[in-house]
Amino acid sequence: MKLTRLQKTAFALTVLLGILSAMQFRAVNSGYKYMSIKDLYANSIELENQKAELVQLREKADEINSKIQAFETARDDDKINYESVLDDEISNLKKAAGLTEVEGPGIVIIVSDGTRELFENEDPNILIVHDLDIRAMVDDLRNAGAEAISINGQRVIFNKSNIQCTGPTMKINDQVFAAPFIIRAIGDRKYLESAINAPGSYSETLRSWGVFVEVNTAVSVSIPAYDGSMANQYVN
Repeated sequence: MKLTRLQKTAFALTVLLGILSAMQFRAVNSGYKYMSIKDLYANSIELENQKAELVQLREKADEINSKIQAFETARDDDKINYESVLDDEISNLKKAAGLTEVEGPGIVIIVSDGTRELFENEDPNILIVHDLDIRAMVDDLRNAGAEAISINGQRVIFNKSNIQCTGPTMKINDQVFAAPFIIRAIGDRKYLESAINAPGSYSETLRSWGVFVEVNTAVSVSIPAYDGSMANQYVN
């Protein structure tokens, strides 16, 4: 059967429409990115951490506004009120600086050298806890919102505490300790635990090498005050 010119034109348009539809479908779907379950879980953890940080920033802003209001109210009142507000502010600053003992919900982490058998020609240092491992875990906890951290009873203060290997032992705030290392952190237990157990975290890498890392949440964690020097070496 011969096709008329109109039928041929209609057929050609149909074919062309099919090609254009396929091209459009491919273009639309090229914008989608498929993720593995592991990547999806890691992204969800990161999203939760960002939400937690946003909440903390909002709380900090509310706290600052409350302080401003308290100072303004005290300024217009008698001298005793003003001194009371200043005393409270000094107490809060000491707490924020780590100069007072604190207590609150958080987590307790036990980190120790691995005990598995070494593979042939494997470096035994891979199973030993090093200072960089502890510092990386402390950074992860801070990023997850930890408000106070201690290691083997030593308060960890930013830019003041030293954590360094001394052979088979580790020096923390000029005190020497051997494994295991007990890290305590106060903060939101869910976020702190995720920082240690999340896939792709530094702690998870340590576990894959054979280093022992155990984390437990606690309703109440006690962290001592920093008892080292707070003097600056270069700032006048």
